[in-house]
Amino acid sequence: MKVIHVIPIAKGIGIETLSYFTSTDVKAGSVVEVPLRSKTIAALVVSVDNAADIKSEIKNADFAFRKVDSLSAKEYFLPEFLDAAKKTADYFATTSGSVLKALIPAEIIRNIKDSPELIKSSSPRIHEKQVIQGDDEDRFTHYRSLIREEFARKNSVFFCVPTIEDAKRARAQLEKGIDEYTFLLHSSLSKKALLDTWKKIIETKHAILIIGTGQFLSVPRADIHTIILEKENSRSYKMPARPYLDVRTFAEFYAHKIQARLVMGDILLRTETLWRESQGELVQSAPFKFRSLTTAEEVLKDMRSYKSSGGGFKILSDEVEELIQHTKDESEQMFILTVRRGIAPSTVCGDCQNIVTCHNCSAPVVLHKSKNDDDKNFFLCHRCGERRSTEELCKVCGSWKLGTVGIGIDMIADKIKDRFPDVKVFRIDADTTKTEKAVEETITKFYESPGSILLGTEMALTFLNEEIENAAIISIDSLFSVPDFRIHEKIFYMLLKMRYITSSRFILQTRNPEEKVLEYAQKGNLIDFYREQIEGRKKFDYPPFTTLIKITLEGEREVIIKDMDAIQTTLEPFTVDVFPAFTQTVRGKFVLHGLIRIPRPGWMDTDLLEKLRSLPPYVAVKVDPDSLL
Repeated sequence: MKVIHVIPIAKGIGIETLSYFTSTDVKAGSVVEVPLRSKTIAALVVSVDNAADIKSEIKNADFAFRKVDSLSAKEYFLPEFLDAAKKTADYFATTSGSVLKALIPAEIIRNIKDSPELIKSSSPRIHEKQVIQGDDEDRFTHYRSLIREEFARKNSVFFCVPTIEDAKRARAQLEKGIDEYTFLLHSSLSKKALLDTWKKIIETKHAILIIGTGQFLSVPRADIHTIILEKENSRSYKMPARPYLDVRTFAEFYAHKIQARLVMGDILLRTETLWRESQGELVQSAPFKFRSLTTAEEVLKDMRSYKSSGGGFKILSDEVEELIQHTKDESEQMFILTVRRGIAPSTVCGDCQNIVTCHNCSAPVVLHKSKNDDDKNFFLCHRCGERRSTEELCKVCGSWKLGTVGIGIDMIADKIKDRFPDVKVFRIDADTTKTEKAVEETITKFYESPGSILLGTEMALTFLNEEIENAAIISIDSLFSVPDFRIHEKIFYMLLKMRYITSSRFILQTRNPEEKVLEYAQKGNLIDFYREQIEGRKKFDYPPFTTLIKITLEGEREVIIKDMDAIQTTLEPFTVDVFPAFTQTVRGKFVLHGLIRIPRPGWMDTDLLEKLRSLPPYVAVKVDPDSLL
C-alpha cells in the first residue's frame, strides 16, 4: 500500500496538499483523479511514500487518510514546471493548486489520455535573463534572429504574450519560413482546435515555436531553451482574480528551473525591469534604445488658450478639425484617442461641488447617451454597472445645478458628427464593441475605408498594428488625477504607442502642458523619464526598492475595521498601514486596504508567508499589486 500526496488542481481549497491510500503504482508528476468531499477533482501527485515507512506520521495525523481503490495515473507535466508553480505559490502567498489551476487549461486536464513522450534537446543549456527595449520592428527583427539561432541548435522557443490579439500579431510577424513548426495557443481556440494543436506540439519531433498566452507555459516540451516575454510592460500579465499571480514572475521562475534563456522586451520596459538591468541582474539582449523616434510632425496643443463660442471648453482644437478635414480630402486615415467612455466622466454640483456617485459602490458615475435618440441620457457606473436616470438633485445640498466635467467618447463622437457629417467614423470602446470579433471587424473596415476616422479608447491601441497617417489625443488629462504610482508610466507608454503608429501628424490636446511626462513623450526621451520615475519610486519606497503586499477586506464598515485590527495583530512584527480604498464602497460594502512594505530583497519571508496563508479566505492578499487604489 502506498500513500500519495497530491496538489488539488482547483480554486477555493485552502490546503496545499491532500493525501490518499492507494495500491496503484503512481509516480510524482502524474495527473490523477481523487475524491474530495462529494465530487471528484483532478490532482497532481507531488510525492509518493510506502505506507509502511510512514506509519507514525499516519497514526499521528490530525486527519483521516481516504483510500482510492483504483487510480488512473498519467505522468504528464515536467517536474520543473511543478517546482516553478510551487515557488510562484510561495511568492504570491497562495496554494500550488490555485496556481496550477490558473496555468493549466481545463480542457487539457480533462483530456489527458497518455503520458507524453518528452521531446528533449541535447544541446547545452545557458540560463540568462536578458532584456530588449526598442520599437516593435527592431524587437521583432531581434526575436526572429533568436528563434533561428535556437532552431539551428534543434531547440524550441516559447513566445509568451499578454493578450490573444498580441498572439495573432506575433504569429504573422514570426512564422515566415517556419510556419510548419509554428503553433498558436490562446483561450479563444475551440476545444477541438486547442486539443489538436496541443497534440501536435507534444508529438512534433522537430524544434518548434510556440506562441501563446501565459497559461500555455504548462505545455510539456523538454526542449524549450528560450522563453520570450513580449510586451513585458503590459498589465494583462497580471491575473485580476485569485490567485492574483503575475505570469511574468512565473515565467522567470520557470526559466530558471529549466535553465532556459529568458528574454523580456517592450517599447518601454517597466521601471522595475530597467532598474534591475542597471543593477546587473539582467543583461541587454541588444543595445537599448532610450530615444523613440517618429516620422510624424508632433503638436502639443494647450487647450486653455481658448474657449468655444458657447462659453464652455472647446472639445476639438482648430488644429484637430483641420487635420480631420485634411484626412478626408487626401483620403488618408486618422485615429482619435480618448481615455474615457460616455459623454463625460464626472458630474459635479455647481453649488457645493459634490461629485455625483454610484448608489452601490460610491464610484463617480459617467453620463451616457442612449442608443435611441428619443430616450434620455442616463448615469452609468463603470465599476458595478448601476444604471439610473439623470433626473435627480444633488444629494448633499439639493441643488439642480448638476454639470458635466471632462470629455468622454460620446461627446467627441457627437462633435465630429456635427462638424463633419460626411466623414465616416468608426468606434472602438467597451460600450460599442463588446467582443473581440466586433473590434476586429471594426478595425478591418477602418483600414479599408480611406478618408475615415477611428475613434477609440485605450482598448483600440492593442489592435492598431499598421501605420496610420494622422492621430490625435483629445483628452488624457483625467489620468493625471488618478492616485496610482504607476500612472505616469501608463500614460507615457500610451503616448509612445501613439507616436509609433503615426506616420504624418500627431496632435496632443491638453490643459496640463507643464506635465514633464508629456514633454518626455513628445521628444521620445525614455532615459530622462526613467530617471525621474526611479527617483520618485526610491523617495516613496515603491517598487523596485520594496515589495508591496496589499490586503483587502470588503464588508460592513464596523466589522472589517475590527477584522483589519485582528489582521494587524496576526501579522506582527510586520507593519500594516491601513487606508480606505479609492472607491470606498463596492456593491454597498465598505472596502479597506492594508499595505505591507518589505525592503528588497526581503520577500519571501517564511514567517510572514505562513501568517498570510493563515488569513481567512475572505481576505484578499495581493503581492506586487498593479495599483494601490
